[in-house]
Amino acid sequence: MQRGCAGKGRFRSDKRLASFRRRWSVAGIGLLAALLPAIASAHVRWFVPEEQQLQLPDWSLLARWPTLAVLGLSLALWLVLKGLERLVGTPHFPNPPLLAHMEPHATTVLALQTGISLVWFAYQRALFVSPLALPPTWLGWLLVVLQLAVAFTFITSLFDRAGAALLALVFFLGFAVFPPNAMLEQLLYLGIAVVVFVLGVTVPPARVARRLLPLARYERQAVSTLRVLTGCSLVIVAFSEKLLNPDLSPAFLREYPHFNVLRSLFGWSWVSDRLFGDLAGIVEATIGLLLISGVLTRVVILAMWVPFNLTVPLLPPIELLGHLPIFGIMYLLLLYGSGVAPETAARRLQPALTGELEATRRRIRGEDDAHAADQGTTASSAG
Repeated sequence: MQRGCAGKGRFRSDKRLASFRRRWSVAGIGLLAALLPAIASAHVRWFVPEEQQLQLPDWSLLARWPTLAVLGLSLALWLVLKGLERLVGTPHFPNPPLLAHMEPHATTVLALQTGISLVWFAYQRALFVSPLALPPTWLGWLLVVLQLAVAFTFITSLFDRAGAALLALVFFLGFAVFPPNAMLEQLLYLGIAVVVFVLGVTVPPARVARRLLPLARYERQAVSTLRVLTGCSLVIVAFSEKLLNPDLSPAFLREYPHFNVLRSLFGWSWVSDRLFGDLAGIVEATIGLLLISGVLTRVVILAMWVPFNLTVPLLPPIELLGHLPIFGIMYLLLLYGSGVAPETAARRLQPALTGELEATRRRIRGEDDAHAADQGTTASSAG
């Protein structure tokens, strides 16, 4: 009898232990799903020794299993998102009311955050990111000055479209200094140039606004260009930094070992730094391909938002400064990336043509106050 009771007790204990392990496994998988995109968002080139920062990818590694994993995972998630899109009946899901309050500032946020990042890296005599250290030559200093000029236009909103054209020029001039793959990682800056040029940031003078009115026809295409080029940038970074550059992830993880969460949190010692780098690269490349596909862009952006911010407090300030343009891109794509028409011409160009800009100029100069004071004096005299 006692043995029977003891057996039942052990059975219940084993059952509770099995249940606990299942719950822990589910929680662990959920935590891993949240952390892996965050690790993937870290640019390992920014935090490895200088001699490795521009290390070229080994293209012979393209035939390894991670490439197939990227394609398989991307296809599977694309099918899931496509099914969800059909289920909800709209490519613009989700559509919370707060988006309408965010919308007027989309290009301003993008331009301002890009400008701040450009100022920082120009101060470091680097092009866009710290690994692209500019040489002390006339071309290197020219690119520093041009970056500062772009930053001035983006931060102040003065000559914003000229600044966007200048940013595109800076991007292409970079190919004269750095290897093609290093510049292609920065394709997102070309997308920023396109979208700021077409959508604009501020209200131009009336004569300029009239000439810019035809750009209103290309607003959706400009946003699509930004989305595709940003996705391409993520895919290229995933392969050139992680999947095709097996030395960079271990170098990064030697400096920041806690980022290998499978080993530091779960105790899976068999997960090497290279394997973890491959997993992070697979996730990053998958995010990029989903952005390029254009399926439920808002869902993809929201899935990126927390992970891309999660690494900021865990790494030096350069992580924040380097990701500011990406945060601005995510803000804009959350609003327009699903194909919504920005219709910025109504907010940026029409006020110049209807006299609102001139009225604003008078108010800024204080002429409206002086006019109101004169009217008050005249009324008092008449009284």
